[in-house]
Amino acid sequence: VFKSLEDDGFPIKYARVPITDGKAPKSSDFDRLAANIASASKDTAFVFNCQMGRGRTTTGTVIACLVKLRIDYGRPIKVLPGDVNHEQADGSSSSGEESGSDATRLISSTVKVRTKNEQGRAFGIDDILLLWKITRLFDNGVECREVLDAIIDRCSALQNIRQAVLHYRKVFNQQHIEPRVRRVALNRGAEYLERYFRLIAFAAYLGSEAFDSFCGQGECKMSFKNWLHQRPEVQAMKWSIRLRPGRFFTVPEELRAPHELQHGDAVMEAIVKTRNGSVLGKGSILKMYFFP
Repeated sequence: VFKSLEDDGFPIKYARVPITDGKAPKSSDFDRLAANIASASKDTAFVFNCQMGRGRTTTGTVIACLVKLRIDYGRPIKVLPGDVNHEQADGSSSSGEESGSDATRLISSTVKVRTKNEQGRAFGIDDILLLWKITRLFDNGVECREVLDAIIDRCSALQNIRQAVLHYRKVFNQQHIEPRVRRVALNRGAEYLERYFRLIAFAAYLGSEAFDSFCGQGECKMSFKNWLHQRPEVQAMKWSIRLRPGRFFTVPEELRAPHELQHGDAVMEAIVKTRNGSVLGKGSILKMYFFP
């Protein structure tokens, strides 16, 4: 289709960047997107699409907005006045799933939105310590993340990446739903957390001198992939998400709503009452005898 349009004289270019559904883009994917955007003329319109036009599409749109801001206005990257959209708060439950699986529908049906009066101080995205660490890791981390969050809000018509993380965190911490649903929520939440984590790192990369060389303005070309490889602490943080995602999604008791604590205690008490037998404590020895 695109080839026929090109043959007819339409100024159109097709670029395919394979990204697995539900997964965070790889560092090389960021480079391919940035290269296509940087090589286009200033008045070029970009159209992104994936299978459902939601998750990966939104991520590509956010990346494009970051790159265009950097190319058009230089460093430091900043959002122009009037470009910030705060229609949605971090506490809402936009999961942003691209595929309408049974597990997704089950998750959506089990989550009940609480009013602000019921919640008190809700668990927010900044309560995830990992995000605070990577933001403070870079000299321009705070400013670049502010720009990133503003762009995410601006591109949140179908999905808000931050809210997707909080949505799955909420499902994972509901003790009364099926373990299978909680496990699915944990896995998908970890993928969205890694996606947001990589976007923070990419925004910091755009705000540094390294991107100048990527655009051909420096002595040596420094891609986002190479830039990350020079920062092993970022790689270690990324692997901590994959290896132990539950540590980032468990809500401290002081941030839980009172009725959540009561319900959790009731469930735990009911489980304990159904158990019988002895409890093994410290120093207990298990023995098994085999007789001929």
